[in-house]
Amino acid sequence: MDDLLNVAKGVMENFDPAKDSVDTYEEIKDGEYNCLLEDVKHQVSKETGNNWIGFKFSIQDDGEYKGRYLFVNYFFTQKTTERSIKALTKLAYEFGYQLPLDSFSDFDTLADTLNGMAGNQALVKKSTSKNDFVNYKVTPLPF
Repeated sequence: MDDLLNVAKGVMENFDPAKDSVDTYEEIKDGEYNCLLEDVKHQVSKETGNNWIGFKFSIQDDGEYKGRYLFVNYFFTQKTTERSIKALTKLAYEFGYQLPLDSFSDFDTLADTLNGMAGNQALVKKSTSKNDFVNYKVTPLPF
């Protein structure tokens, strides 16, 4: 590796930690992307304590976003739990899987069961509303 001090000098000439972002890549534009489902995990918000199931998709398309990730989340709040259960059951079905009822015994079990779908491909459509809310539509591709 280059001399760390010389690299740091070059970086720090144009970097203001008070206002500059650490990452220099641009946001993934709205569109439809051929993706590979890499991983499914259970997450918990430190601020609210709400649970969610997160799907990590890697973009497979050739182009500027190849290898970047899209994260599709299903939240379990008082208002969204029933919808998320239905949405995950439907998504699993569309991927060719059937979720046994006992996979909903706890969030870790649910994530582990859904993670069995990793390795499958899907078209993931990203669209941003006028309120800057990002929506995703996942359409599994035939295997």
